Amino acid sequence: MKLFIGILIFLIIWYVLVQQSMVYEYAKKKGYEGKRIRFIGLIPVFGLLYYRKKESLVKVTDYELKDVFNNEKTIERVVLYFFGTIAFILLFTMIAVFGYLSIKNNALRTIVVTFLVILAFLLNQGLVVDYAAKKGYEGTRVELIASIPIYGAIYFKKKQSIRNTSKLAIKEVFKPSRIFEKIFVYGELTIVATVVLIPIIYIFGMAFSNIQSDVPNQLWPETPTLGAFKYLFDETKFTTWYSNTLSIAVINMLIGTVIITGAAYVFARFSFKGKKAGLLSLLVLQAFPSFMGLIAMYVLFWKFGLLGRPWALSILYIGGSIPGNLWLIKGFLSQIPKDLDESAMIDGANKLQIFFRIILPLSIPILTFVAVSMFMGPWMDYMLPGYLLNIPKTGAEPGYDITQQWTLAVGLFKFINDPTYRHYSAFASGALLVGLPITVLYVVFQKYIIEGVMAGATKG
Repeated sequence: MKLFIGILIFLIIWYVLVQQSMVYEYAKKKGYEGKRIRFIGLIPVFGLLYYRKKESLVKVTDYELKDVFNNEKTIERVVLYFFGTIAFILLFTMIAVFGYLSIKNNALRTIVVTFLVILAFLLNQGLVVDYAAKKGYEGTRVELIASIPIYGAIYFKKKQSIRNTSKLAIKEVFKPSRIFEKIFVYGELTIVATVVLIPIIYIFGMAFSNIQSDVPNQLWPETPTLGAFKYLFDETKFTTWYSNTLSIAVINMLIGTVIITGAAYVFARFSFKGKKAGLLSLLVLQAFPSFMGLIAMYVLFWKFGLLGRPWALSILYIGGSIPGNLWLIKGFLSQIPKDLDESAMIDGANKLQIFFRIILPLSIPILTFVAVSMFMGPWMDYMLPGYLLNIPKTGAEPGYDITQQWTLAVGLFKFINDPTYRHYSAFASGALLVGLPITVLYVVFQKYIIEGVMAGATKG
């Protein structure tokens, strides 16, 4: 019975929307427009009969009126509103379920209320700023005053207008369509901010909770403690893991960037046999994921005695990053005018001098982006270290502690995967410390990274 009622409601909504679309277009052909026409079009049967009897306000032929109901347009409307109705019902159902759950669940209710409060604050601030701008007031001070609920609106209402603006233009700020537009924009921004910030707050809360075997069910602990950080440094080899990972990342960043930049310069500035084939080969190599060669990597490391040696992973990281980054830098270098090279050669500069004094300074944005990307790789990777560092190194003594070979990814993963090492707060605190050098690099080189991303996206 419930299914039948649901299908019936769906068919009614579908029919009403299709009819409203046809009636509105029919009335528009006759010269009738506006919200009133849309509302009348929602009344089944009556809407169409009503405008059929109405006299036309503009010159229109019977053929044009009949064209509204031709088979092709009718089918198009039926299909369009069929999927539109399904999407609307799904959205409405999701909102209803979410609303019901938010009433029953305290944590979810808190999130919903917080979201609505933030949305109301942003909406008020945005409307007041627009209202003040219409009166001629702009700037940071205006935005700060507009951030004060109620007071901001009253303040700018009393202020004299310093710009010749009509009352109609000011009223445009508070049109329902403008308000709904702002609600949509600020709502989306608030949701994105919430989705990003809540996990971060949760990780911080977990790091200061000192919980070992249970996952905390609250964002922030009632009594924060540094116990997890003390556990990391006093009872684990966290500093050794950190040192291993940092050394791999620095080697990867410095040596890898130098090798790739030199190769990219050769491909960008020199002509030689096999250049095109070499570039295409590198492009094809990007299509194969690195884990496909795990067995080959293991055998090579075993034969050369590199198993259990953290720094040796740099070889794989550098080799794996060459194809993509070489194409990226090569594309950037190709856009640097060759006239600069020729002018420098006329002045007596050789190829190395051109590379170091002209090409490199102009390539700082893309090189910074590549260097930071290569530095980040080892911090995030678990697969290679977990596969190649969980074996005692060649010549290790009996009773050798294998944990001192691990990188951060391997060590931290044990805190949530291995019952012997399980410590959720230690994992969270370690994750915060892992993010520290990456955050510092991003903050310091933010300008160059953004330029590098834009250059990589537009040049090639």
